[in-house]
Amino acid sequence: MAEFIALPSNVEAERSVLGAMLIAPEAAEIALGSLMENDFSDADPRNKLIFRAAMALHEHDRPIDAQTIIDELITLKLDKSVESNYIFDLVSTVITPENIDQYIMMVREQSVLRELLLKCQEIQKTYSAGVADIGSFIAKSNNEISLIAQKRAVQDMRSAKDVAEEVSRHLKKASAADKHGLTGIDTGYKKLNAYTHGWQKGDFIILAARPSVGKTALGMNFAYNAAIYSHVPVAFFSLEMGATQVMQRLIASRSYVSNDKIQTGWLNANDKVKIVSAIDEISHTEIFFDDTPNAKLGDVIAKATRLKNTHPNLGLIVIDYLGRIRYSDKADLSARQMEVSYVSGALKTLARTLDVPVICLAQLNRNVESSESKVPALSNLRESGSIEQDADIVMLMYRKDYYRDLGQQTKEKGWAKDKKGGDQPQTQLAQPTTEDSTDNTGGMSDVKVLVAKNRNGQTGQVTLLFQKAFSRFDDPSPEYEEAEARAAAEGGE
Repeated sequence: MAEFIALPSNVEAERSVLGAMLIAPEAAEIALGSLMENDFSDADPRNKLIFRAAMALHEHDRPIDAQTIIDELITLKLDKSVESNYIFDLVSTVITPENIDQYIMMVREQSVLRELLLKCQEIQKTYSAGVADIGSFIAKSNNEISLIAQKRAVQDMRSAKDVAEEVSRHLKKASAADKHGLTGIDTGYKKLNAYTHGWQKGDFIILAARPSVGKTALGMNFAYNAAIYSHVPVAFFSLEMGATQVMQRLIASRSYVSNDKIQTGWLNANDKVKIVSAIDEISHTEIFFDDTPNAKLGDVIAKATRLKNTHPNLGLIVIDYLGRIRYSDKADLSARQMEVSYVSGALKTLARTLDVPVICLAQLNRNVESSESKVPALSNLRESGSIEQDADIVMLMYRKDYYRDLGQQTKEKGWAKDKKGGDQPQTQLAQPTTEDSTDNTGGMSDVKVLVAKNRNGQTGQVTLLFQKAFSRFDDPSPEYEEAEARAAAEGGE
């Protein structure tokens, strides 16, 4: 009689599941709801024991991390079978926990295959002992194998009832939207809210522009608006600029005291009063900054997950910017496109895993400047086409005076020549009313935010007014919008 073959296993996938569980509470919840102790093989018995300890912690509503697992193994008298160093190794070897579903599938596949092979061995033993009724034996064997196969076939699939109930819950939520039609986090801008209905949970949003157009300022405004209007915690990852610099810009935005004045410290009495008021206003928000330069993807995901764990109502994550995120310490420029593709996909998964909208800033390539209009398109997203595919919303920024400052001409419909020969919209920019006229009488720019992709809504164009001196974006007045519409109509004739 032939010997039975060795049972299959995927030890690395098992370790990845356990490592992800120790890093992210959400990953632990998913794994505990998807796997059983016996799904872990005997190839490395330590994995099965660690999962047993995790189940015990979960049953008692205790957090799951490296230290609590060690403590629970001691309680279960299993500590001599699992070294502490092995547990900490599990944590350090997992780069990102967002792939937990993939790791679980690998473990589950091997588990089902082992169960199938064991059943085949059992059938073989039964046959060797003698079979009285061949027909009954075949029918029973076939039924048992089919039941095992079904475990794999229906895994992770959802019934129509479950999906329909989810849609029903979404419709109830939509019908309960506020008077502005918001079902998500307030963007802070009327027309942009009309396109998005607010930043939606689980969405991955790209905000892209050429350098110095104002994407960091707009990302900062998005973060502040979410915190102040929707009253939610916000995470702001500033990978290129220090947190103090970002805060200086935010203070300038709220106080109407220019960035230059704040940086140089040349402040009059009125400036100081406005800055103190702005700082007090900002201090009452829950915005959390991380300014680790050139952070690795795993660090961003781990910190965001940790913040979500401590602040379950985390409402928005803003990352400035995609090009500064590294998958590993080893820089390989030849594989940069593949790396960006992976980072983009991982951030999309992070948004869905944490159920939080993630806004990631990105750069447009130089090709946009070679076009006659200078108006960006999705094809101008830098380094990877997968960014467009992964994103639920893609917004592209266009500021005409940016190209005028560079001495470049543009030809865009809806713009007319002013008396001096420069390209200007035929509108009068309304200025904010403050006591410091030297700070706010100039520097207002008309910025177009092109909603180039909107997976769950309409695409279109939003006009915002940008005051670079204050790093501030505002909605245009109704009068401004009417004048702009007239200019566009005249320019299109």
